[in-house]
Amino acid sequence: MIGLGLIIAVVVVGGAMMSVGSRNTKTIAISPMPSVTEDVQQSLAAFRGKVVILDFWATWCGPCRMEIPSFIALQNKYRDQGLEVIGVSIDPIAPRGNPGGAPAVAPFMRSNGINYTIWMVNTPMALRGYDVSQGIPTTYVLDRSGQIVRTYIGVRPQSVFEGDINSLL
Repeated sequence: MIGLGLIIAVVVVGGAMMSVGSRNTKTIAISPMPSVTEDVQQSLAAFRGKVVILDFWATWCGPCRMEIPSFIALQNKYRDQGLEVIGVSIDPIAPRGNPGGAPAVAPFMRSNGINYTIWMVNTPMALRGYDVSQGIPTTYVLDRSGQIVRTYIGVRPQSVFEGDINSLL
């Protein structure tokens, strides 16, 4: 817990130091490995000032896998304008397959070329404030202040998310 807080603090301070004077001045480093979050809401604090697509997914979820190329494309296209895509893997609390659970996430990220932040949750309590009970993928669009402006259950085309974020960037 202290380690996660320290990492978040370093990312926020480092991102602020690397700012280049655009409307959005924070740069968030993307890890090629998933990290564990104990509290999604708390971890999102580092992304204030960004428009966030927050996607709850799992490696074994076919519809989730269908959306990933769109999220990669959106991250590439809009990152410099202040978009951050964050995927929250529920694999550790809902494992399936072999290997399943947390060990499946990093290889999946590499093989699919994921270019955005991936968090994993080890307990349902980490999801506090976000309802995934109707199924995954469940995707939230957050404005720059961290408020939820859209919620989607199930797969949506890239154009839907693009319409949402264009009005927020």
